[in-house]
Amino acid sequence: MSAVKLLALASALLAAQLASGAECGGTPLAGAGGVPKAWKLDGGGIAAFAKMNINIDGYAKAYHPNNAGGGALIHLCNAGRVVLPDGTRYHGSENNATCTGKFMTDVARIEQAGWMDRSVGAVEWYGILGEGTAVVAGRKVSSVKPVEQRDGSGFYVSPTSLADATVSDRAEQSRYVNPLRIAAAVAPKSIAVHGAAIGSFGVAYSIRKRIAVPFVIGDAGPRIGEGSVALARSVAGLPISDDITRANRFAGQVDRADVLWVFFGDGVQRFDSRDPGATFAAAALAFATWGGQARLDRCVSTVPRN
Repeated sequence: MSAVKLLALASALLAAQLASGAECGGTPLAGAGGVPKAWKLDGGGIAAFAKMNINIDGYAKAYHPNNAGGGALIHLCNAGRVVLPDGTRYHGSENNATCTGKFMTDVARIEQAGWMDRSVGAVEWYGILGEGTAVVAGRKVSSVKPVEQRDGSGFYVSPTSLADATVSDRAEQSRYVNPLRIAAAVAPKSIAVHGAAIGSFGVAYSIRKRIAVPFVIGDAGPRIGEGSVALARSVAGLPISDDITRANRFAGQVDRADVLWVFFGDGVQRFDSRDPGATFAAAALAFATWGGQARLDRCVSTVPRN
């Protein structure tokens, strides 16, 4: 079905839901999704109030070996954890001094040793596509050698859990969700058991802007409250743009729990990286089928605030 037909069907379903007045019944779910209070919806799905933090994973210019000097929007320290021969393990982003100091020093030593030398240490990359394993301090470390993009740009591959299965080359950046173009959310594994699977859908609603934006779940993360650049900008009423710089990369971020996140708990759909419009249409259809704005309005007053 084409994106136009999907949108037409979504509009019809939304009108029907508005007329019927869907409810937002459910039960409290403490601690799920990394937030104090979540709401387990009757019939499946999870809702919770949270912030809007911005996740840029999937962007072709997210990470570069030379960081900002190479044109990257995100520092490498946000993409990995160092494991040292004495058993010390730390995330590069634990503080600013570690990020630009100790982490980069250790990464340089580990790279010079070939990324897999147990006597020097290893980096476990999670924001960057990594390959190979190493055993350091008696523990197996995966994804230790960062992969550069196939286009020769020098940027590292920034993957997302949702990927286009028809593009077999994992080093091809275009196979992943483009966060500048696609409204996508991060879902914690703790709510996956409630149907919030990678490739399923949901909606983010700003109670201040009164803007609802359907999304696809594109990645896994520690807590509810992370969305792509496109999702954050759309919820804030800003236009989607490919002109993203270090100065405006966090436009649309919300630092208070003023965004209602609803994960529908529906089925997943195949992701086509070449057709962002189809993903948008599928998310809009899922929103309408779930109950649309009528049900969302009820959830605003029913879901407990964080």
